[in-house]
Amino acid sequence: MLSKYSDWILRWRYVVVIITLVSAFMLARGGENLVFTNDYRYFFSENNPQLLEFEALQDTYTKNDNIYIMLDPKDGEVFNRQYLSALKELTEGSWQIPYSIRVDSITNFQHTYAEQDDLIVIDLVDDVDNLSAEDLAYIKNVALNEPLLVHRLVSESANAAGVNVTIELPGKNEITE
Repeated sequence: MLSKYSDWILRWRYVVVIITLVSAFMLARGGENLVFTNDYRYFFSENNPQLLEFEALQDTYTKNDNIYIMLDPKDGEVFNRQYLSALKELTEGSWQIPYSIRVDSITNFQHTYAEQDDLIVIDLVDDVDNLSAEDLAYIKNVALNEPLLVHRLVSESANAAGVNVTIELPGKNEITE
């Protein structure tokens, strides 16, 4: 059977080559219509009730996505001047990401404390260059005891921290956004 097939291929080799080339060309030509989409709506019909409810929820509130940038210091310690300086610079620079509406990190965390009858609200890390050892210890204590920070913007063991950037895309063209 195989020898008959081989004989047939050899006898009609020019026809086989032409048919193969034409088939490959036709397949390649159709390949330009193949697209990749990361839009979850592609998998649902336009009348899907859950999708319609989700889109109504997004229209009422907001459509946003997040970018999380984690920094892992070589020496394993997050709470030192060099690392906090890099984290603060990254936090401030993240505002330049297109469509960013919020940037969170331990450096711009709004720390609140009381002084007599007044409530003081400040960034947890303000002037990195002038932080003393006591300031660093205080920042570490506050950050690791703050439920809004631990496991979100700083690891429990204080060996990694990150910046969370909230992005709100305008919803015009999801491919270019």
